[in-house]
Amino acid sequence: MSVNHMELLYAGMQTQLEHINGSLKASVQNLTSSLVCIASTLELLKAFIREHPFETPDAEIYFFKYTKPRFYCWYIYVVELHNILATVPVGTDQMLRDYYMDELGIINRCFKVYSFSYQYYLQDETIKDSEFFLRKNRIEFPIGQEHLTADPEFSTNQDYMFSKFRAYEMLRDFIIRRLRLLYQNPDNVFIAELLASKNRWWSGDKVELIEIAYGIYYTQRINGGKAEISHVIEWLEDSLNIDLSQAYRMFLDIRRRKTISYTKYLDEMREAIHQHIDETNSFKPKKKPQTNG
Repeated sequence: MSVNHMELLYAGMQTQLEHINGSLKASVQNLTSSLVCIASTLELLKAFIREHPFETPDAEIYFFKYTKPRFYCWYIYVVELHNILATVPVGTDQMLRDYYMDELGIINRCFKVYSFSYQYYLQDETIKDSEFFLRKNRIEFPIGQEHLTADPEFSTNQDYMFSKFRAYEMLRDFIIRRLRLLYQNPDNVFIAELLASKNRWWSGDKVELIEIAYGIYYTQRINGGKAEISHVIEWLEDSLNIDLSQAYRMFLDIRRRKTISYTKYLDEMREAIHQHIDETNSFKPKKKPQTNG
């Protein structure tokens, strides 16, 4: 299974979704086009594994445990996000808070109902991987899929649930961001100014942050490597009060660089650290002259 092919396919899907919606963090502007984009990408994914059969059971497990859920979660997320935004009440901030808290409760209830599978997902356990992620072991009505008609060539007992967990975690992050905005914009002017004074902000170019974001993502240092690039970007946005909604497009620009390094800013950071350490190591304080007491 070509990792590079999977990454290109995923990046292409993300770029198309961004072009359709602007930013999925805010809305789903065109549900039909978004679903067509994701569904067509999944068809390409299915065609690829049909043409390139898995060489080992471990390769098949990895695909249905990690790769397919990474793609399919976006289908679930887009539908659920559209439904949430379509029924947001018009009213006071308290009404909005209550609405989003109810939606958060629905998500948490799902995690509780499927607590065994969710803990297996969270802990990245492996003991039941053969039962969960090999197609030959698929049962007729897997847990959580009682009302779905799944393609046995392209589904296992748990890949759908792992996709749903990923999607619901993304929805939870979206709702928490909305709630944070509601609570960070109080009517009291003094409180609002106090919160604003604590904000940190990025004074460099946005593309530099994108290098950092993808560096963190590809080295898999957050949440045991489970964090999506969107999670890393949202974390940087929240921490540094900046809009990185064009992140995928900016990363494409980085990939197209011809005359400068793909990691220009990261290289600059490395050089700055090396220079500081070299200067510190070479610094020799002058000895005070000894005086005869």
